[in-house]
Amino acid sequence: MNYWTQSKDNIYVAAHRGWSTLYPENTLLAFKKAIEIGVDQIETDVRITRDGELVCIHDATVDRTTNGTGKVCDKTLAELKTLDAGSWKGAEFAGERIPTFIEFMELVKDHPTMTLDIELKEYPIGGNEAVAYEVCDRVLKIIDDYGFTDRVVINSWSPKLNEYIFKTHGKSGGAQCVAVGAAAADDIQQPLHLQH
Repeated sequence: MNYWTQSKDNIYVAAHRGWSTLYPENTLLAFKKAIEIGVDQIETDVRITRDGELVCIHDATVDRTTNGTGKVCDKTLAELKTLDAGSWKGAEFAGERIPTFIEFMELVKDHPTMTLDIELKEYPIGGNEAVAYEVCDRVLKIIDDYGFTDRVVINSWSPKLNEYIFKTHGKSGGAQCVAVGAAAADDIQQPLHLQH
């Protein structure tokens, strides 16, 4: 099936961090509500915890979207699961939690036309290369295990990570890989040159 057939009569609607206008971003509630309104695609961000779990959260710290403080990578999954990821958006969302990437995939797996945009937030800079590549490889394996390989866009603001994805997984890897926007100044080490 070709999931990528948008046209002027069929414009895809993507839910950035779920339905984040009305619900707390990157929570299962925001993702569920996006599915309920019939979006074509859900975008989420993936980071890694201190104990190696993949979680859906945009920022490097939990400060903005939870009642906690500190870096995601310095906390265990158990510590993250104690944080309230909803109250910042409104009292009615108290008790929402930071989901794991597996919880996200479990939610979307039964929606056969849903496409995904997964933004990898771990960048291969400053000695973080091994972690960034491991997260990338694990995310792509999970996507494949769930049967989403042909309906996922993997994006990153890191030219180096995008090049790694292309060279390691390439077209045979199945997932679409795109570079978006501009990389952070300290991540621009060389231009991205993809060979076809």
